Amino acid sequence: MISALGKSITAYADRIYAVPGYPVTTLIEETGAELCINEKVALECALGDSLSGKRACVIVKHVGMNVLADPLAHATAQGLTAGVVIVVGDDPTAFGTQTVQDSRIYGSIAVCPVIGMERPDPVGDAFAASEKWSRVVILRFVPEDLKKPGNVHANGSERNTGKLADPDLTMYGRAFRAYESVPAMTDAGFVPFPISPLTGENVSKSRSERGSSRMFCPGCPFQGVFDLLEEKKIRVICDTGCSLLSMIPPYTSGIANYGMGSSLGVAATSTGVALTGDYALLHSGILTLIDLHAKGRPLLCIVLQNRCMGTTGRQPVPEILDYIGFTNPVVCDAGEQEKISGLLVPDNKLQVLVIQGACPEERCL
Repeated sequence: MISALGKSITAYADRIYAVPGYPVTTLIEETGAELCINEKVALECALGDSLSGKRACVIVKHVGMNVLADPLAHATAQGLTAGVVIVVGDDPTAFGTQTVQDSRIYGSIAVCPVIGMERPDPVGDAFAASEKWSRVVILRFVPEDLKKPGNVHANGSERNTGKLADPDLTMYGRAFRAYESVPAMTDAGFVPFPISPLTGENVSKSRSERGSSRMFCPGCPFQGVFDLLEEKKIRVICDTGCSLLSMIPPYTSGIANYGMGSSLGVAATSTGVALTGDYALLHSGILTLIDLHAKGRPLLCIVLQNRCMGTTGRQPVPEILDYIGFTNPVVCDAGEQEKISGLLVPDNKLQVLVIQGACPEERCL
């Protein structure tokens, strides 16, 4: 017998991703969710669906929340479009797991709504809240909840549209915008833990107000890549690092960023083009690359290889080509503009384009 929760998830969600384990395995089987290599990848794919206008659900066990915490927190500041709901199964008595963890605390960490199964329509309420406040919503259940009868609501419910953060906002400005919704979420009963207000009221909240933005270091070899993306009107999901410059005027090719190593998963279900650095890819993006390769999913992944952590002090990065040979990457020098231009063509297959260049000695801080 399919649980009421399983029926509601399939009724409301356009796409469902999951990582199995107690107590969510049965629910995953009921919903026919797509299995992902880990929970972070699952949430990144869901966020890409959101940017494409599709409601997405991610089903994980409690300890899986620890793995997806980074894009979860970034989503609050970045915003989203269609609703994204994490359905998390907690195991309070450690019946089938080694760890007891109350996942509701992530509502405080990520400043996002958290609801339980006591509502008449928990899944519908979760998606509505996600779209109202433009962030991921956590829906928590415990094993006993899967045995309880409940109402199943149709997918014909009214859909609203969330929104991404204003590109002119500074990093602090995005966080400040996200925190503005806390009183309303608290009044609506979506915040089970106290969330402290932000300090720093005198900090600039927009780039135009501040009058400056971080730009390319003098002599950056990769600026031509950004120019080509802009010229070709290629929309990309960017990664944490220098890839973020694709979202800063005069560039508009970058759509969104959901944290380190996130661009591949988000792009795979949205724009189809990811812009990342060699460190971000090795840090955690490579797991998505493995997942996409195994599933035969299309993506154009553009890797800017400078062999260092360019924004944190130029710490060395291992040679990435030693680890991504399974993708048959195409390698070229950042100065080969004509060659790069011809390769910036998304296709119906997984393509990895590694563009090599060295960071200049003079840095732009």
